[in-house]
Amino acid sequence: MFNRYRVGNAQIIGRRKMQSNYFSTKCNKAGDMLAVLADGTIDHPNGRRAAVLAVEYYLDAMSHEAYSGYTNLFALETAMQANRYVQSSVFTGRSPRLSLTVALFTKGEMRYFNVGTNKIFLYDGINERIIGGDATSSYSSGKQVLFSKNIVGIMSVGVHVSTHPMDRIRVIESKKIKIFDKAQAVVEFIDKKGLSNQLNATALLVEVVR
Repeated sequence: MFNRYRVGNAQIIGRRKMQSNYFSTKCNKAGDMLAVLADGTIDHPNGRRAAVLAVEYYLDAMSHEAYSGYTNLFALETAMQANRYVQSSVFTGRSPRLSLTVALFTKGEMRYFNVGTNKIFLYDGINERIIGGDATSSYSSGKQVLFSKNIVGIMSVGVHVSTHPMDRIRVIESKKIKIFDKAQAVVEFIDKKGLSNQLNATALLVEVVR
């Protein structure tokens, strides 16, 4: 538990040879939390390397930037810098592309930046909806007001294309399981489907406690 938030996460490799999804969460003393998810997109060691480098680059950039200074422009510029850093660090082999999602949870709101195939969802206790654009959007950024008991889902393409919204809602509405178990249940549901083309799948759920 990160002060104002409870976090659950889970992932599977799917039918890929490499796990090219990488994520991290970081909380400061004020109780703000940063969540980052990157997908290296290709089934290759360079995909995994790209995802790790991008997440670590973003976390390092945020450690040098006061959270109050986080703006949409800062998020975009840092993402571009992270991409250049990744491309310059991968010398041989296949060149990966990146999907990157960054969400900064501060008291009462979430500031987000998303580019690529990942999606951010909000469950408000009744419905689920995509934050920032629609199902076809590949770029979005902005702010979202959050309330107690809201659940934010940051999901790689391997999750949101393999599950129907009602499947995810059914798991989230399971009152008897904690948020970590909810994330596990989403991924277990995908694994049981046994899709022959299943991509890497990562689900990161953040529940607002107060």
